[in-house]
Amino acid sequence: MGTENNWKNWLSSPLGRKLLAEEKDWFDKNLEDIFGYHAVQICPYRFDSLSNNRIIYKYRFSFGLCEGLIDEQDNVFIVAPETLPLPSDSVDLFVLAHIFETLQEPHSLLREVERVLRPEGKLIISSFNPYGLWSINRYFNDVNLPLNGANWLSIARFKDWCKLLDLEIIGGEFLAFYPAINSPKWQKRLAWLQNGVRRWLPTAGAVYCLSIIKRREGMKLLKSDIWVSKAKFGKKTVPSVSTFFTEKK
Repeated sequence: MGTENNWKNWLSSPLGRKLLAEEKDWFDKNLEDIFGYHAVQICPYRFDSLSNNRIIYKYRFSFGLCEGLIDEQDNVFIVAPETLPLPSDSVDLFVLAHIFETLQEPHSLLREVERVLRPEGKLIISSFNPYGLWSINRYFNDVNLPLNGANWLSIARFKDWCKLLDLEIIGGEFLAFYPAINSPKWQKRLAWLQNGVRRWLPTAGAVYCLSIIKRREGMKLLKSDIWVSKAKFGKKTVPSVSTFFTEKK
């Protein structure tokens, strides 16, 4: 419950609003052309990443009850990360926005998401980059950050987890190429840094977003000689008619 309140307070700050707008723009662009029947979002704060998506049935899950996250008009289901209440191969799109940073065992959630995704289903995630610009703030008691930086998940580690499952990363992008400063005045003064950092340090973005697809190999037919009929006797040559009369002469 404290995690959701921390997010709520941080997203009301100038730095939080700037990141939220940047992520919302990325989600709208990358989720627009994903089709299917069922879409699920899990997010520790109030955020609608599926607003620009065309899937009809959309659900929001939460791992904790928070007044700032849920109201009477929200269809939010409280679930446990270890066992999602969904059948296997039933979801076409799954969105995980900054949820791995809040868990002690994020791999268990990723395994559950892989289970409920349909083959060729899409998983979209956003997470803080432990090697990005904002990681500097971890040495200053996580000032201007919503979460403890110790739980941030690196892309290399996430790729290893995907290799163990039927998941393949097909795209992604780094966001937030600016320092974690909560002053609009200094944000404007340092705006010129963003293009330079994006160009010369392309992996230094404070947040990374990934597009992932579930790949499942189908049944592969092997060539077999079991059903091939073999002749019981060897081949025997038969002389042609023309050859027979030629030998007679």
